[in-house]
Amino acid sequence: MNKEEIFSTWAPEGSPWSRWAKPVLFAYLESALSRIPITEAASDVSWSPPPNEKIALVLDLPGAEGVLAGVALAARGYRPVPLYNAVPLPVGEPLLDPLTNRAVAAVNVLPIISALRQGAEQLVQLNLPFDAPPAFLLDANRRGDGRKMEPDEFDNRSISFTTDFPSANFLGAHGIQRVMLVQKNSLDPQSDLAHSLRRWRDGGLKLERLRLDPPSRPESLEVARPSWYGAMFQRALSSIGLRRSGSGGFGAWVPESSAGG
Repeated sequence: MNKEEIFSTWAPEGSPWSRWAKPVLFAYLESALSRIPITEAASDVSWSPPPNEKIALVLDLPGAEGVLAGVALAARGYRPVPLYNAVPLPVGEPLLDPLTNRAVAAVNVLPIISALRQGAEQLVQLNLPFDAPPAFLLDANRRGDGRKMEPDEFDNRSISFTTDFPSANFLGAHGIQRVMLVQKNSLDPQSDLAHSLRRWRDGGLKLERLRLDPPSRPESLEVARPSWYGAMFQRALSSIGLRRSGSGGFGAWVPESSAGG
């Protein structure tokens, strides 16, 4: 499959969720970047509710783990929807600075690209119904590790926007009345994602949460009103140092005069 066919496999025409699938990483599927081996083990998704319960899942998992879990959930009847917004380090650039041995890119998205390619080969065989409930896929590492970005490093940190998800009304119109947040090591949502969760809650959806390691049982999720909730938050994002890529998504070199955290 070429990159267009792979994207169509993840975001098929006719699925109500395809309009939210992000094409950013799929642009790199025909490069050597998409051929690196996946080291993560296949996901155990025995925790997932039956799809006929019409619950939307939000998987905020690190790296390729979200893609692997999404493919495993597809085999159970969910429609995985990739929401990855960060571009990879340009082809040919070293992953590590030879002088400092420090990662050049803030976020390593190469395993995600490879997992999307491999996952498409499995998805195309499943023949999922168009009305399968969604499993939205996010990279839990999207905001980086908190380090200060230095000149000549590649800053591809990103955040999740409320517009990255369907509204509570849209979900409800497709039979979705519950949303479950699934994370690896935490129960509390990341601050950017909290805005979307709170909007769903304000729209009448029931929120739940689940931690995978150590495993927890699904429980009710209460999301406090985040700081800068609403339109003001969206405007304020422009001041926090994210760098847009010219080809879409997030990712650009840090120039000499504007290094920052």
